[in-house]
This record gives sequence, structure tokens and C-alpha cells, in this order.
Amino acid sequence: MLRNILTTLLLALLPAIAAGAGLASSGETPKHEMRGAWLATVYGIDWPSQTGTGEAVAKAQKKELVEILDLLQGAGFNAVFFQVRPMADALYRSTLEPWSEFLTGKDPQGEPAWDPLEFAVRECHARGMELHAWVNPFRVTKNEEPRPRRIASGKGTFNPMEKGWVLTMRDKPARPRRAKGKKGRKRRPAPAAQPAVMAILDPGNPDARRHVVEVCREIISKYDVDGLIFDDYFYPDRFPFTPGADPKAEADQRRENVHQTVREIHAMVQEEKPYVRFGISPAGVAGGNGKATAKYGLTPPPVGNDWMYDRIFCDPLPWLAEGTVDYVSPQLYWASDHATNPYEPLAKWWSETAFRFGRHFFSSQNIGALPAGNAAWKEQGLEVETNRRHNAAIYGTEIAPSSGHVLYSVSYMTGKKCSGLTDYLAANQFASPALMPPMTWKEAPNPGALRGLRRDGERLNWYPHPDTRYVVYAVPTKLSPLDALAASGVNFRPEFIIGVTYTHDFTIPPSHSSGYWYAVAPYDRYGNEWYPEIVK
Repeated sequence: MLRNILTTLLLALLPAIAAGAGLASSGETPKHEMRGAWLATVYGIDWPSQTGTGEAVAKAQKKELVEILDLLQGAGFNAVFFQVRPMADALYRSTLEPWSEFLTGKDPQGEPAWDPLEFAVRECHARGMELHAWVNPFRVTKNEEPRPRRIASGKGTFNPMEKGWVLTMRDKPARPRRAKGKKGRKRRPAPAAQPAVMAILDPGNPDARRHVVEVCREIISKYDVDGLIFDDYFYPDRFPFTPGADPKAEADQRRENVHQTVREIHAMVQEEKPYVRFGISPAGVAGGNGKATAKYGLTPPPVGNDWMYDRIFCDPLPWLAEGTVDYVSPQLYWASDHATNPYEPLAKWWSETAFRFGRHFFSSQNIGALPAGNAAWKEQGLEVETNRRHNAAIYGTEIAPSSGHVLYSVSYMTGKKCSGLTDYLAANQFASPALMPPMTWKEAPNPGALRGLRRDGERLNWYPHPDTRYVVYAVPTKLSPLDALAASGVNFRPEFIIGVTYTHDFTIPPSHSSGYWYAVAPYDRYGNEWYPEIVK
């Protein structure tokens, strides 16, 4: 009876409260906030520390990955950007491309004993965390010629050179190295160092673009990922223009080729799973130093220099203006007191720009911008607070609904390079849980009221909804539902969240097994939270 009365009261009052939100208790952190971590697999930067294909290697890789996810969950992170395609390869069972050597080793003996992406998705969801599949869209090789390789599924060969999909760029050959020899002995010239080779899939080739689209389609259709994120490798830096061509026209065409890829990926995501967030992480300064901003009535960033516009042919403004991305995560990899690129003016510019086009800005922050230690951890906290402050000012509310932070990278938290930041964030900026910001520009189907919520000992369970996760609250019995409302007016304050689950049951932790009433609300994959059901 109590459950029915409280639920009816909430359903009657929540819409009115939401319309005049602003009832937060002092010090409430944003309830909806991206808290992500970049997990790089290229060269084993963050993971895996051991490569190979046997059962023992798979066991060690799984153990290391679980330890990373446990650390992030304990620190209050709610998303992992897991690199699954570093160089036209796969850390999953691809039917299009080869297994990644960063998983198997250079010359693997046999096939991997597991599927890292499948495992990572399951483990992230078990912790209530999102997994965004991190894809490098164009890069094929670095420092070596592309070669034919067997596709991960074992059927066929991946040979983009043979298909004519590849652009290559070679450094100028190095001069012969001076050989060392004993005095009086004739010296023989050392062989010249081989020129470095960068190979990418040609963004101007429709078939190559189609391949990239199909790679991403396979990832989001076969795996229950929450997001798809591209990094900032587009054309090779300073890729030479065609002899005799108009450099300006060709540069414009290259930027259009990149955006056409983005358009095609966006259209595919909308077709397959529109709730999957599609984002890109460009360099930290955009606008082409004024060349690209005037068209949109924007001023250039007040500090820094946009090198990506004319060197890798990347312009994020059309992505935002056309709505072909759901979020940008620019690499603001400078500290607040940086001499030429201080963090705050750039974060403010990106906040205002993303808001102008109705999309989300989730800043990528560089944990290694300062030497490890308390000053570095305080800098990360300051950047988080800066993001929150500017978002709140833009949205005109005390608690901004769309701030976000993605920290590069986890090796600066796990002890592989340093440790200590996770404890700092858990005690300060991430002390209360956070849900994902809703994608309000997408039409999300109403999952309907939660049904059948009951408590059976330490277990809560209810009837499931399709493609929906749930947020679970434990509120002290001394508080009424009205006392516990969040600042946004949508359900309850973040400090009362005890978990997010992708299943239709939840085990109450011992710390919250008595002295609380409980609520469960559908929390759809678009980031929207719906009306709760309450049980004593």
C-alpha cells in the first residue's frame, strides 16, 4: 500500500517539479554527467600488458582488464572508451579485418582464446558502466608497409592495398649513418635508415569509406555497445597535395571527405541502433583560426592554434552544425596555467559551441599534463569543476545537465604509470554517482511504467523492458520522496543511487539492507530516466 501511495504521489508531482527545477540540496553534483576513461590498446599503452593467443595469456589479459574496470567503478566513472580497432585490425571476432597484433603478438601462434570486446561489454554492464567502442577510422599501418592478413573469422584475407583503398606517406630517406670503427680500420658506411611509412584508408575512396562503415556496423550490431567513438587520426599530418592541383580546393575536398565518412557512419548508427552515442575526439583547438567559424556566426577560440584544419584536414564544426555526431570530446590536453593553451578558455569555447548546435561536449583531459602527484590530481579536479561551471552558466541552471569529462588514460590511474587520481576523484568530484546526459535531440520510446517491483530478501526484481537499463535508489526512511528529489526534478538525488543494472534484478548491498526504502526507474539507452516504482 505504501508503495502505491508514494508512486502515485510522485507521478502527480514530478512533472510540475521538473518544470521549475532548482530544488537541489547545497553541494549536489550533476546527476547526469559523462565520466569516461580512455583505455588504449595500441602498443599496450594501457592494456594488455601481455600478448599472445593461449589460454594462459587470455586468463592474464582478462584479469588485468577486470582490475582496471574495478578501479574505475570504485572511482565513480560511468563509461570506458575501449580501443577495439587501432589500425584496421580487431580486438573482437571480426568478419572483415584481422586480429590485432596488440592482442595476439606480432606473429601469433593460433587464434585468441577469447573475444575481448564481448568480455569488456559484459563486464562494464555488470558494473553499470557504458562501453564506447573506440575506433580509429582510417589508419592502417605506422612505420611499415601494409601486408595481406587473414581475417579474424578465418575466412578470407584483408588486403586493402590490392583493392586500391590505401594512401601511403613516406618520410624522406634518412642519410646513411656514420659507422663506428677502430682507429686505422677502414670504415664501411652503415645502411641508411628506412623511411617511415604511414598508410591509411583513403577517405576520398567511396569503397574504402563503405568498408569503414561496415566495420562500425558490425561492431554495433554484434555487440551491445553503448557508444562509438573516433579519435583524431584522419589524413596523415601534412599529406602532400596532388601535383598541379589547387591546394585550397584539395584541402576543402579532403575535409569534405572526412565529413562524408562521418555522415555515413551517423546514418548507419541511426539505422541500426539510434541509441548508440556516436562521438569524435578532435584536437583541442578548432575553427581553422577563423577560416571555419564565421560561416556559423562563431568567434575563433580565444587561445591556441588550430593545426588540424590544414594539416590533417579535420573540421568539427560541420559535424556539430549538421548533427552528424552526438558529442565531441576535444583533446584539451593542457593544464589551466599553460602558457599558450590554458584549459579554461578552450573549455568555455567548446561548451558554448556544442550548446549552440544542440550537442554534447565531453572534454578529454590529459592526466599526464602535470607530473604525477597531488598538484596533478587537483588540476584534474579543477578541470572537472571548470566544465561543470561553464555548462551550468550556459544552460542557466545550478546543475548543468550535459557536462562531461573523459580522462586520458587509464595507465595514469592503475599504477602502470602512476596512481592516486582515482582516490582523489572518489573523495571529491565523483563522490556521488552520475548517469549519462540524455540525448534530447533523439526521440526515445517511452518504455512504460515499471511493473512487478518486489523485494525478496536482499533481492529486488521486476518485469523487464526491451533495450532498457535501470537505476536503483536506496533512500533513508526518514526522508520522503519529495525530500529526496533531484535538482532536475527527475526522480531522486544522485547520492541515493546504489547501482545501475542492465538486467531486471538487483542485489541490495549489505550497507543499504535496512533503514531505507527503494526505488527503481527505467533508464533508457538514450540517457533518459523515467518514472520510478517504489518498494519499502
